[in-house]
Parts: sequence; structure tokens; C-alpha cells
Amino acid sequence: MDEPLYDLLIKGGLVLDREGGVEDHKDVAVAGGKVAAVESGISEGSAKKTIEAKGRIVSPGLIDIHTHTAWEIVRLCVDPYTRCLLRGTTTVLDAGSTGELNFPGFKSYVIGRSKTRIKALINIESLGMIEFADIKPGNTDQEWPSLITRSREKYAGMFINERNTEETIRQNRDAVIGIKWAHHGIKGMKRARNTADAAECKLMIENRFMPQAARYVKKGDIVTHIFHNSFNPNSGYVDGIYQNGKIPEEFFAMIKKGVVLDVGHGQGSFSWEVGEFAFKEGIQPTTISSDLWSGNVNGPVYDLPTVMSKFLHLGMRLEDAFAATTSVPASVVGMKGKIGTLQPGSIADIAVFTMKEGSFSLEDCYGKTRKVRHRLVPVHVVRAGKLVVEDGEPAGA
Repeated sequence: MDEPLYDLLIKGGLVLDREGGVEDHKDVAVAGGKVAAVESGISEGSAKKTIEAKGRIVSPGLIDIHTHTAWEIVRLCVDPYTRCLLRGTTTVLDAGSTGELNFPGFKSYVIGRSKTRIKALINIESLGMIEFADIKPGNTDQEWPSLITRSREKYAGMFINERNTEETIRQNRDAVIGIKWAHHGIKGMKRARNTADAAECKLMIENRFMPQAARYVKKGDIVTHIFHNSFNPNSGYVDGIYQNGKIPEEFFAMIKKGVVLDVGHGQGSFSWEVGEFAFKEGIQPTTISSDLWSGNVNGPVYDLPTVMSKFLHLGMRLEDAFAATTSVPASVVGMKGKIGTLQPGSIADIAVFTMKEGSFSLEDCYGKTRKVRHRLVPVHVVRAGKLVVEDGEPAGA
């Protein structure tokens, strides 16, 4: 008897692969850790193991470009295996949990050992987000962070070393794609811009100090938390995409320029009302991300598929929601054609979802809820050709 051609066969699911140009019911075959074929009618006898996916959605493994996954390096971070990989997210981008001083530990002890693929942004602050924990209302029990913004950022330079940050990026191109600015003053944002230019890398900024902050981002850069609706204590007003009943023209200009508008749901950065207004005005996110950290894994975020379900409720097409969590973020992290697609020859990162129907109450970050009719739930997950979740449980459990 001939040896089976494939290690794994996923049969009959609705394949959503924007990069590969497939939005149809197909079979997906895997061999040697790579996608081997996406066709109709592949024989079950040609594979060592077959998964029946009829009535389910088959997509490339999800890619979450805003997470905090420096697990046990920085205390706000979550385990990228249990909170991401087992939930259908095979690749994550850590959004500045560490800075140049503690990134080496993150790379050695987490990135280098993780079953989840991890890329990183280096925080412009040398120690990253070490002050944060799930402590209400300020998420920290430290007093020193206020020095960064006090007296018009007089002391901010004590926490930033642009030369060392640039050097850390240059020495770690395999893992680091850029710089993250978060939480503090606009002078720090300017330092982040200058350092990103010197290091020739991407910049991610939070949706703060808008619209003037728009001048600090260029094509390919990322503005995250685009649907927040919170007061910025550093600017003294509610800023962002929704101001005085309208969307500032700078956001439309950023879209034309090729800036990535990212969700970054988080614990305080997604408003149903802002999302609904933005969708009516024709603005949808370029990428959907979770901003998973210890303060929101038990709600309101839970995981990336739950965030995707919220955007389906807002009116995003299913195909677009999957593109915003697969092919588009694959380009952001510099892995276009390798991940975020099921084209033959790509890495076999695959997620199979069921679409539950009913009435599900999903909360934003401000206590507002919506009853949604559909919720995405991962059933099977494959990472580099190996089945890690089967029938909703860790494989082999």
C-alpha cells in the first residue's frame, strides 16, 4: 500500500483566504509543515489524518498585531499559548511590553521557547510597561510613571535611550519589526518617530493627541486603539477618531497615506458607540487586534475571535474580518505569503471555526453591551502542520 501523500486533510470547510484568492468550499491538505494543496475532492485515503470541516470556516491561523505576551517577564502579560494559540491565533505581535533593557530576556525565555509565533515591537521607554498590573482604576500601584508626563515631560528623557533602542532593533531584526509609543506625552511620541526613522522600522502609536499626532505616522505605520472613547489626562480632552460629533479629516488622510488603523480592543479602548459611528462614516479597521493583557482576558476581550465577532455585529463582512486578522497583518509583520494565507507552500498555520448562532451579550470597555447573533468559536488549530487543538481541546489532552 502506498504511503499517504499528506499528513493532514481538512475537508469540506468554507475556506477564507484573501491572499490566496479563495472564498469557497475546498479541502486543505498539509504535508511537511506546509500547505500542500487547496482543492475540491481530495481523497481521505491520501492523508494520515482527516478532519471533517463541513459547515465550518477554515482560515489561515489568526494574526493578532496588538498583544502583551512577555509572559512572566512583564507582569501585565498573558501566556501566548493558552490565551492565543489555543484560541486560533497562531502568530502575535507583542506591542511594546518590553523596552531595550528587558527585551533580551523576553526574546530568550519567551519568544525563543513559545509554540505561538511571536514578533515584537520595542517600547520607546527602555523598561517597557513594567509598571502595569490589573489594579483598578489606574492599572498600577507605582507612582514613578507620572514623572514621564509631569512638568511637560521634563523627566521623560530619563526613561528613554534612543541610541540603545535603535541598536536593539538592528540586532534583533528576526524578531523585532518596530517601535511602540504608548500612554504618555507627545514629546515621547516624537522621540519614537525619530528612533523609528533611524532604525528604519515601523512605528505603532496609540490613538492619542489626535489630530496633531497624525503627523508622526507614515505609510505602513500603525495607529492602534482607533475606537476608544476615553479622556486623555495628558491632553486634557477626549481625543481620537470621534471628536465633537465628527471624524477629523486627518483620519481619512491617514487611510489614503497607507497608515494601518488597528482596533487594539483592550480594557479601555473599544466603544460600541464610536465603532457604530465610524462604520456609518465609512471607516472600518485595517486590522482587528485584541490588546490582550491580564486585565481583559476574562472580559471584555476574552480572545481575538470574540473581538472579530463584535466587528461582524458592526457590519463588517465575514471575508473582510478574516482578511483583517490574516493576510493584512501578515504584511504588517513582514511575513506576507508565508503566513496569513493557505496558498500551497505557505506555513501550515490553520484555524477551523464554528459560527455559533443565538443571542450573545458582548460588552465594550465602557459598560455598554450589544446582543450579537453570531459568535466565532475555534474548533481545530494547526500550527506549522501540527494539530494543537482538536474538537475544542488541546490535542492529546
